Amino acid sequence: MTTLKLDTCLMRRMGLPEGSTPPSFEAVRGWQARTLRDLVAHAQQRSPFYARHFDGVEADQIKNLDDFSRLPMLTADDVRRKPEDMLCVSQDEITRIVTLQSSGTTGEPKRIFYTSEDLEATVDYFHWGMSHLVGPGETAFVLMPGERPGGVGQLLMQALERAGARAVAHGVMEDSEAALDHLLQENGTCIVGPASHVNMLACAWQRRGLPKGRIKSVLLCWDATPDAVVRRVTDALGCRTYRHWGMIETGLGGAVECAPGAGMHLRETDVYLEIIDPKTGTPMPDGEFGEMVVSTPLKRGMPLIRYRTGDLGRILRGHCPCGTPLRRLDATICRIGGGTPLHTGTLELGELNEALFALPEVEDFVASYGDGLLRLEICSPETDSAKNVMKTLATIPVVRLNTNATQLNMEIVIRNTSEPAIHGLAKRQIMRVKGN
Repeated sequence: MTTLKLDTCLMRRMGLPEGSTPPSFEAVRGWQARTLRDLVAHAQQRSPFYARHFDGVEADQIKNLDDFSRLPMLTADDVRRKPEDMLCVSQDEITRIVTLQSSGTTGEPKRIFYTSEDLEATVDYFHWGMSHLVGPGETAFVLMPGERPGGVGQLLMQALERAGARAVAHGVMEDSEAALDHLLQENGTCIVGPASHVNMLACAWQRRGLPKGRIKSVLLCWDATPDAVVRRVTDALGCRTYRHWGMIETGLGGAVECAPGAGMHLRETDVYLEIIDPKTGTPMPDGEFGEMVVSTPLKRGMPLIRYRTGDLGRILRGHCPCGTPLRRLDATICRIGGGTPLHTGTLELGELNEALFALPEVEDFVASYGDGLLRLEICSPETDSAKNVMKTLATIPVVRLNTNATQLNMEIVIRNTSEPAIHGLAKRQIMRVKGN
């Protein structure tokens, strides 16, 4: 990746003169401290919620990021209760509202408000962030909807048009063969989409015996990106595979990989990331996993200030060899407490992802657990692959079949690849069911 592109975006957002030297790591951190201090003052003055939340806080006393890290944090419940109170602008200035349903059965949804400036900032970030994946005259094939105004597909299309490229939104993938036909018809050179869907598309590519190298790059986004999928997609298509992290709450774009394995460079001007001990709230040093806490330094409509994401991640130590001052986020991100309790222990979705996607016959899967039964629905072209799947599962310690006392009952259902794709755009999880 030519990191000069992301550095250009960084400098533009920091208000630095065009053609100036990229700022140092220390200069970026100083800018973040000043901008976050101004954001706190802005929110206190204009938002009923933040006026209460930061009661007694003197914004001008926030001298550095250590001071900022002592401010009270937000939770998802804060955002759910009355998000209108978090607004720092008139609702007439709001361009788009996104409703996020709770992963629970009774939780209230979250509503996130965007101004036109927020959406423009995302388009600008996509423009620079995608510049090393798609060149002028090339086409990005996007496995997400593109018809919704302000949606990720639309924003991506706008961003690529600025670079002389284009994006074709296929929509949510339901049939990998049909998606492959569409990709070839549009002469796509880049694929953007969730890891499980791109994995199925890469498998379809292999089944047809299509040549490697026709696809230039792949960007895995939206959900968890297992290492096993990165390896398969890279090998099947003969291209470079990158990963992206972002959240609806922070404006979609968050961090993008500059080279496989080097970590994802953070969008430091628009997403300030802290890593804390989830129990004590104390900052964690780089290299250590903890809860990801995000703030939006330049978001003035509905800013988030020290928002606890409930996700576990870490900042990688040191600086990237590419020379950018942007910090790197490890691609390994998961929900805190997101494991599924079994009577044999706790099963993490990440363990299943890495074990099953490493099998060449597994293109996708869904998992559910209830009443002592782990049920897996596997998308595979091989109808007799259940035995190999069972053998692989037995390598996961919590699933390992040792004795009758700790035996975990499993049911494996094989679905042919000609059937519709298993997953929509919902975040992957091990679903809990009440019965077998």
